[in-house]
This record gives sequence, structure tokens and C-alpha cells, in this order.
Amino acid sequence: MTSAETKAPRPRLLRHLRWIPALLPVAALASACGPSTAPNPFTLDAGPDGATDPDGGTGGGTGGGNPDDGGTPDDTLGGPCNDDTQCDDAIACTVDACDISIARCRHSPDDAACQDGVYCDGVERCAPKLGCLPGPPVACSDGDVCTIDTCVESTGACTHVLRDADGDGAPDGHCIAKGDCNDDDPKVSPALPEVCANGKDDDCDGAVDEGDCASPKHDTCSDPLVIDAPGAYTIDTTAAASNFAASCNVNNQPAARDVVAAIVLPAGPPLDVEITARTNGADVAIALLGQCGDPSTEITCGTSFFHPQGGRFAKIRGRGLGDPAKTTALPLYVFADADTPVILDVAFLPPEPVPTNETCGTAEPISFGVPFFSTLVDAATDVGISCAPLTGELLYSFELASPANVHVYASSVDGDGFPVISLRDADCALPEDEITCKGAPIVDVFRHALPAGTYHVAVAAGAPTIVSTTVVIEPPTEPLPDETCEGAPALTPNVTLDVDLLDRQDDVQLGCLPGAVDAAYTLSLPVASDVLLVQRISQGDTGAVTLALPACADPLDQLICDAGSQSPLRIGKRNVPAGDYRVVAESILGQPAQVTAFVRKTTPPVVVPFADACADVLMIPETGGFFQGNTANATASFNAGCDQGGGPEGGARDQLLGLSLSDKKRVVLDMGGSGYTTLLDVRKGPDCPGVEVPKACAVGYGQNKSFLDLTLDPGVYFLQIDGLGQDSGPWFLDVRIVDP
Repeated sequence: MTSAETKAPRPRLLRHLRWIPALLPVAALASACGPSTAPNPFTLDAGPDGATDPDGGTGGGTGGGNPDDGGTPDDTLGGPCNDDTQCDDAIACTVDACDISIARCRHSPDDAACQDGVYCDGVERCAPKLGCLPGPPVACSDGDVCTIDTCVESTGACTHVLRDADGDGAPDGHCIAKGDCNDDDPKVSPALPEVCANGKDDDCDGAVDEGDCASPKHDTCSDPLVIDAPGAYTIDTTAAASNFAASCNVNNQPAARDVVAAIVLPAGPPLDVEITARTNGADVAIALLGQCGDPSTEITCGTSFFHPQGGRFAKIRGRGLGDPAKTTALPLYVFADADTPVILDVAFLPPEPVPTNETCGTAEPISFGVPFFSTLVDAATDVGISCAPLTGELLYSFELASPANVHVYASSVDGDGFPVISLRDADCALPEDEITCKGAPIVDVFRHALPAGTYHVAVAAGAPTIVSTTVVIEPPTEPLPDETCEGAPALTPNVTLDVDLLDRQDDVQLGCLPGAVDAAYTLSLPVASDVLLVQRISQGDTGAVTLALPACADPLDQLICDAGSQSPLRIGKRNVPAGDYRVVAESILGQPAQVTAFVRKTTPPVVVPFADACADVLMIPETGGFFQGNTANATASFNAGCDQGGGPEGGARDQLLGLSLSDKKRVVLDMGGSGYTTLLDVRKGPDCPGVEVPKACAVGYGQNKSFLDLTLDPGVYFLQIDGLGQDSGPWFLDVRIVDP
């Protein structure tokens, strides 16, 4: 796509706003020219005076001019009106209101309503009569041919990584001194040893096969590491070549190297051999065969998983191995994508047949209150589990003679992976037969008053492990009123609600956090409103908060949601039409949470074109509001206590807003949707810029832009809109002021 295809239309430049006096109240700013007529702060270059506007007209003031008197048309003005109900323009991102002073509708564009939650595609904008338009994608190029410049969605930031084409961790030697002398070969690097007799300069020292070169150990079938008893062994892939083939291997094939061990079984009854290979982080895979060098004799093969305690591991189990009459030696291939030691834990176990309870039709019956154990090493995937386990599953069944509450408890015996439990109905096999599922370090799947009948439990995991599961039944109880969306109790706006999620079940299937228990509340909006939902979750928990349509029947009813383990969770939605909605609070562990729905009548956003110093602070009214600006056009005036050290005086470019409180208030500040790594610093006046309020400086890393929830005494405060480490760009600030 060319730059012409991605460049957003440039708004008109509003020159006559420059006469606005410093400290002009927001209400006056809005009535003087309306926030929609200010220059769009998300476009850095509005173009020269008189430049043609792609939306129509030419550059210059917009201010509601009349074409008949030489002014420019105001795209925000609509038809005649007497009240707000006559002003719906069917454009979702505009704030529609009747401007009584001129008896005409005004359709103020609201860029915040267009944000799609994707960082790398840039900041979207709202155009009158057109709706939401894409913004320019985030430009990450630093102009250096030696860096790979990437926009990383997960972190919400650009990265500039030194060129490393072969992915071996050593930058190209053309870009740095003593770098990689062959950036096409991941087995050549200054960090690697010289390998003997291969005719290459493996360590990039300018010499080939020099005297201190390394020879691989256990690199061929003729030199295996002999393992003839259970225990822990170390095998090293340093200097090894890639010699062997198997049905599984490491992901980075050009970097693959392998070594071989011989698993020696004594003559006698058959044994099961379970082998776990662990590394400090290198990708690893292992394969057990009947004959070295013959891939057709493969017995089993396993790729790597991330271990909950760090590093990576692969686990396999060979069943019923050995010969009653003679000693048996079975080759074990160990693959890695780096020169690394690999710890092999080898166990000789009594033979167990391959589990037969792989399908719903062969599910193993269980007894209530009695733990059962599932070895998830070579289980197949047979049923659809919405919690997305990484292993296959084994199936179990139980009967309820009468209605009962059911708990399914599960945990990992060896700690190698967290369990995933799926409770399923009598039909069992199809995805729609799943009643609920959950994956967590400690699982408690709970259902109120399950009717009499047959049920199934599918046991899976996030990595090969042994899962202990227990099904417990209790006398039936009815769900609490807030457990379903139908008849959900009211949530009072601007008041924090404590939510007890103990012994709750997963009733609401909106797709935000599958498997989490939930509570639902009715949020009634008498008029079109700006809604900010904030949920605080317990330490160590993972939660979600969702705004949804009343039906709550499926993911199509979800309007917006946020899920994660970083508290508080928060979601904001502008200009939500009047009506009833549902707020759903979720928790994986069923721990207590707090939910607040901040609600106010929708008003157009206030554009902050200047506010670059104490002389032109923009004051926020005590009713709060929604503000947007762009620090890329500002100067670096103020330091901040939570900024990175070692930067220039003043840090990043910044802007300054003011707030005067006559009473003690709870002040919530949310910069969600902003287009850079934000920094928000609250200072106490009365003198500008004031003194930093303790614990009131917040950096907005990644997608979680700056957020503060403060209780402030009466007085004058200054809000410093800044950036971490000299970052700057377009920003939004939602200010909620309520009673503490």
C-alpha cells in the first residue's frame, strides 16, 4: 500500500482559535466555537493556508461560517431542531445535539468513538457525514538499515532490533563490530564455539578449525549417551550437527542440531519409559525409536512446552517396551535450536496400556469424592474444548440420580502444566455439548442444581502433566439473582459495588474470558451516555469486565470488554444510546472483585490545541469531561517523578490541564485509546505547575494507557499530559469526578 493510500484526509486549519484567552473555561470554549471546529489534534500537519481539504472546502476557519458571506461550510451543522431527539444523523461516531442558540442540529465528531483497540493501525478519526476513517499506521522506521523496525501490538510500542537475519541472537557483523560474520547461518556466531573439522569459521574469529575447536559428543549413532537406569542425565548439543529425522522437531529448522542417547532396558517384563527433556529456554524436542537412523521405527515424539516455573520442556512416554529374553537399547534423539545442555529425566515405570477413555463413548465412570488421575502425555484430541488446552484430553462420566450442585476440582500432580476441565452433557462429543470449562493452576468448575442425568468430564492441560481430578456433589441451590443476565439487579452509576464471586458458575458466554465465573448487573441509561467500566480484581486472579446488550446470549451481544490479570480492568465507550445494558464481571478463580460504572450524559470531546505552559492551562469543569490533544506539537516543559531517568530536562513534550475542586472528590483519569506510551502526572497547586501528588504519577505501558483513581481534597490541581522516555503523540483523557 502506498503512502497516498494510507494517509488520512487533513482537516481544515483553524487559525482564529488563537485569540482564546488563557484559562478560558471549557464551557466557554465549547460555546465560542464548539470542540468540533478546532483543528484535529491527531494530524500534525494541517497543510498550508488555502490548501484543498479532501473533505471539501479550503483551509482556514470553519467556525460555522456561511458560504453566502465568504465563510466555509460547517460540516457539523445539520437541519433545524427544537430538541436533541430530532438530531440523529445515523453516524455512530458523532455526538448529536440541538444547538438551541441557532436552532440547528450539531453533529460533533468524536474520534474516541472510532478507536478499534489496535495500536499498530494508528489512531482512527471521525469525519462528519462519513463516519469512522482509518488513521495513518504507526510509523516505526528509524532510518537505520541495520535495524528491523517493528510495531509490536502486544506491547503497544515500536521496537528497533539490530539486524539478525538468521535469528541466532548475534547482530550482523556489517552493522556492529565483532558481529555475526555469516548472518545467513544460525550455526555461525561470535557466541558459538569453533567446531572441529567442518571447514567453517564458526566463531567468527577469522580462523577455521583452530586448535581450541570443539568436537560434539553423542552426535551419531556410534557415540550415544548410555542411559541404563532411571535418573537425571545431562546431554549437550554444543557443536552438534543436524543428523536425524523424526515426526517432530524444533520450530527453527535452520538452527536445529541433535544428539543421541541410548535407553538401555534390561531383559525381563515390559516397562513404560517416561522421558522429560528440560532446557533453560531453548526449543527442545525428543523422539524415541526402535532403531537408530531409521525414522520408520519411531515409537513416540514430543515437542516443547513452556514450563510454569520457567524454561521449556518436552515429555514422552513409550509403553510396554523391552524384551523378556535380552537387553534392549532404544535410541533417543534430542533436538534443540541452540548449543545448550539438556537435562533428561528418565523413569522406568510399570507398564500401563494406552488409555481407552479417549472418546465420549469410552468414557471411564468415576465415583463422587474419589480423586482420579489422568496422565496427559500422549492423549489425542477428540472433543472441542473452548478453553483451548494444548494437550489432548481423556473422558470420564458420572450419573446424577437427582438434581445436585456439582464441583469439579483439579490440579497438576507434577506441576508441569495447569489443568483444563470441560464439563459436558450426555451427548458430549460436539462443541455445543460443553456446559462450561476452565483452565487455571487450581480448577473449580461449579454448577448449580444440575438436573438428574448423565454428564462427562474432559480432562486436558496446558502441557504434558498428570492431573488429579475430584467430582463432588452437594444439595442443589438456586443461582443468585446476579448470576444471569435475565433479571439482573441494577448497578448504581458512579458507585463502587463489591462483587462476591464465591461458588458462582459460568452462565454468561460472551467470549471475553471463557471458563470464568461471572455476575451480571443491569445498567440503565436514561440518555445517550459516556460509560467507563472499572473492575478491580484480587491479586493473582484473572478477570474480565464486559458491557453487553441485555440478552447476553452470545458474543454478538458483547459491545466491549477487557480481560487480563492486571488490575484494574477498564473499558470506555462513548455515546452509548439510551436504554438498558448488562455489565458482566468475571473471575477465573472466583475471587472477590469491585465494579464501578462511571456514567455521564454524552458531550462532545474538548479539543486541547495549546495548553502548553502555565500561561495557557485549560481548566476542567467540576463535572469532568472528555479531552483530546497531541503532545507532538508541544514543548517539553515539566519533569515527572515516574519518567525514565537520564533524559533531557523537561522529559517528553507535554500539555497542562487544570482542575479546581470545591469539595473532596473521587477523581478518575483514564487515557485509554491514546496513541503512544503516556505519562499522567497530577500536581497540587495553587501555584503552577504545582507539587506532585504522592502516588499520582502513572505510566501507560502497551495497551494499558495511564490510569489514576484518586481521592482529592479541595484545592487547585494541575494534570500534566506527558510521555514516557520522550514519547509523544495523540492522546485522550476521560475525567470522571464523583463523590468519594
